[in-house]
Amino acid sequence: MIYGIGIDVVDVERFGSALKRWGPRLTSRLFTQGELDYCMGHRRPERHLAARFAAKVSLAKALGRSLSYAGVEVMRDREGRPSFNAPGVGSGLRLNLSISHEGTLSIAQTIVEKV
Repeated sequence: MIYGIGIDVVDVERFGSALKRWGPRLTSRLFTQGELDYCMGHRRPERHLAARFAAKVSLAKALGRSLSYAGVEVMRDREGRPSFNAPGVGSGLRLNLSISHEGTLSIAQTIVEKV
């Protein structure tokens, strides 16, 4: 049974400007070290960081409550599919995540199911 659905879109250029302005003050509040290591290894890290931020916001919307962004990690499974490591969310919920990029936008949708 579906518990909640959340979607978020982030402008990559605007997000990149915020990263330049606030640097580690911002990234330490939003991302895990694993996410930073993964994203900084890409040619355009701001694109991947923006997508992870969109994913975390979409999760908060699907749950209907705020959460600690640094306490949630967006990961990839062996096939490359995105998923959450979100220990504070609670048990009995399945988190389904989809991420996409188009031009200067990153979008993420989360569907939370009760199991």
